[in-house]
Amino acid sequence: MLTREEKKRIVEEMTEILKNSSLILFTDFTGLSVEQISELRARIREKYGKEARYRVVKNTLLGFALERAGFDPQDYKEFLFGPTAVLYVLKGDPVEAVKIIYSFYKEKKLEKFKFKGGFLERKRFSAEEVENIAKLPSKEELYAMIVGRLKGPINGLVFVLSGILRNLLYVLNAIKDKKQ
Repeated sequence: MLTREEKKRIVEEMTEILKNSSLILFTDFTGLSVEQISELRARIREKYGKEARYRVVKNTLLGFALERAGFDPQDYKEFLFGPTAVLYVLKGDPVEAVKIIYSFYKEKKLEKFKFKGGFLERKRFSAEEVENIAKLPSKEELYAMIVGRLKGPINGLVFVLSGILRNLLYVLNAIKDKKQ
């Protein structure tokens, strides 16, 4: 049983974390063994270090922390029922964290484990949207796509300009040959 001071400390800590998180994902961890939770946490830690965490928190304490962090109770109230664990990301690509937990869920064929929903960049999403978020490209992939799209027209311009210079060189060589 947590003391009043421990509860207060948890709420304060979680409030700061939730204020600064780019991703907050609520899950029902029913059906996960201790080994599976440890494995999931290890995968998250491997990618993010201390900047992301999968943590079990009491619903009432989580509710207080969310409210203090500026979230509307109407947006999160339905997430805080039954056993709840929260995945949060402070720095790094939040979509990658969703991909990690979603692929873990698929790989282990967890039937009782459920996504409840959450917040991505403080925008609410439902449990049904978790799969769609997991299918989004990562920030690095998006950057590569943008660079590729920008690079195409520039390459075309360079090719056209080099063709013009090449043709000018052919004309100048022809004039030189004619004068000789």
